[in-house]
Amino acid sequence: MEKAFTNANWSAHAKAYSSVFSTLTARWAVDSLQIAHHEILKKLQQHEAKSSGTPFHFLDVGCGPGVLSFEFARRYLTAPTEISITASDLSEGMLQQLTDKLKEDPTLSPFTPKFTTLQCDGMVLEEIADGSVDAIGSNFGLGIFPNRTKGWKTAHRVLKEDGLLIVTTWSDKSSQMIWFDKITDMFNATEGEGKPLEPPSLVAGTDKKRILKELQEAGFKDVKTFSTTHTIVFDDPKMMIQANMNNPFTTKFLERLTKEQMEQTLTELMEQDAQENFYQEGAKTDSADPFADGQPRLIPFIGFTVVARK
Repeated sequence: MEKAFTNANWSAHAKAYSSVFSTLTARWAVDSLQIAHHEILKKLQQHEAKSSGTPFHFLDVGCGPGVLSFEFARRYLTAPTEISITASDLSEGMLQQLTDKLKEDPTLSPFTPKFTTLQCDGMVLEEIADGSVDAIGSNFGLGIFPNRTKGWKTAHRVLKEDGLLIVTTWSDKSSQMIWFDKITDMFNATEGEGKPLEPPSLVAGTDKKRILKELQEAGFKDVKTFSTTHTIVFDDPKMMIQANMNNPFTTKFLERLTKEQMEQTLTELMEQDAQENFYQEGAKTDSADPFADGQPRLIPFIGFTVVARK
């Protein structure tokens, strides 16, 4: 799956990702900053008390279209402490989505001078100096990178002593992890070249004990995990299916499975989860299109917010 992490792949997917997934991932961006709020305030106050000549540096790793950076800006850029935000992503297309939003949204445009964008690999952060960052945030970035261990060590390197790490990552029990685990089983059961794939729940998902162990081994202390669940309303479930099909992660599966197989499987699994959140007496359809009823689909997703210090 690591081959899917390229500038070209994610830039091609940036617009679709922003339109479909931003409102979903934004729920955990809000959660993470609310959970870490008092620790962030403490760090800001400590920075202010030092009368430092440099701004408090917040680094967003794998920023995507910017939902975490924007939430941080709305909450903290009106504070008395001077703050700078570096929004970093491997994808130029994602950074362009962020830049456009920053210009077009009147609630965000006043913060533009505080923002810097950086196109780089979040597992390396070669342009970020050792010990130069006060707080790192990452909303489904570091937590789903193909080499998480490398990403954690890099985050530890660039943080100042006692610096704060705030990340979100998917639970291995979240709906989409279960969907793609089943698709992985189909892939591995189909003849083809190459090695079997590991379940996405192990690669891009995690559990509270595993994530704690990974961060402790990378040198972090005071690691705390918080689980939050959000049920997302999809007015257009077909768009959700297509966005998943266009995700760079999906490319690998298409080496052995057909597009039709994947779409049918995703549709069936999505419908199965959605039926847990919907009831209407006598509701049924004879249409071949499972979404012909025009009803929204409500799907639960589970994510972790992880807070740690260097």
